[in-house]
Amino acid sequence: MTLLDRIKAQSPRLTEADHRLIGVLTENSAEAVFLSATQLAERVNVHEAAATRLAQKLGYKGYPEMRADLQRGMMESQDAANRIRRSLEKVAHGDYLADLIGSEISALENLQQCIPQKDIDRAADMIVAAGRVYLFGQGHAQSVTSFLQRRLDRFGLTTIALQGRGRDIAERVVSLDKKDIVVALAFRKQPHSYAPLVDLCRRRKAPVILISDLAGPMMRPEADLMLAAPRGRSGSEFQTPTIPFAIVNAVLLTIAGRHKKRMMSALENLTELFKSFE
Repeated sequence: MTLLDRIKAQSPRLTEADHRLIGVLTENSAEAVFLSATQLAERVNVHEAAATRLAQKLGYKGYPEMRADLQRGMMESQDAANRIRRSLEKVAHGDYLADLIGSEISALENLQQCIPQKDIDRAADMIVAAGRVYLFGQGHAQSVTSFLQRRLDRFGLTTIALQGRGRDIAERVVSLDKKDIVVALAFRKQPHSYAPLVDLCRRRKAPVILISDLAGPMMRPEADLMLAAPRGRSGSEFQTPTIPFAIVNAVLLTIAGRHKKRMMSALENLTELFKSFE
């Protein structure tokens, strides 16, 4: 049974608080997949236990299992053709630009609800503290990963790009150790090399940061820190790289702000190097 099927079946037993919680889960499902029981309850001003009781009424062992079911449902709606079809159906009179702007604004407003600044602070500090920053991104994530690498290079940090097939990645992580960090970017689905890479990090005691979208909460093994948010208005329509670029830029600005002296020195040095090489 889907979540909606369970809700319909148990409708006579549901309280007013249950219906308010369900409203958040169904009307804002792209955001709800990232919410803890506490965060969900806070949205409708009810006790945290209400989210757990609702999940159990619907036949789940607890809230985490209900949220996982919601995540699976969202991922099943990620077919590219269906996403475009749903997006086009919402556009009136061919105003594609206006609709895109509205979708981007909505997604950006939602971003702050999904990722608190304290998590951005933690990511920034973890990256700066690392000996080497390994950057993993394939498919649609490659452009954002390349952008992040270039900016970190300008900050004077040592970066290593993990590109290509599994064997190519394996060759680059031979010397990975606990002083290093892996920043993985993955959208829509889990890349084949993600699990063995994170497993290696666990064995070598190197931390992992994951920057992702709706796929993030379902990726296994879990990263030490996940920065994830829907890449569109609902998560099931047309998706652009605006959100991951915003996350990356937030991390970069936070690095510059929290480690200003070191970063400014590196950028000033870069300016002098530009003059020399030109």
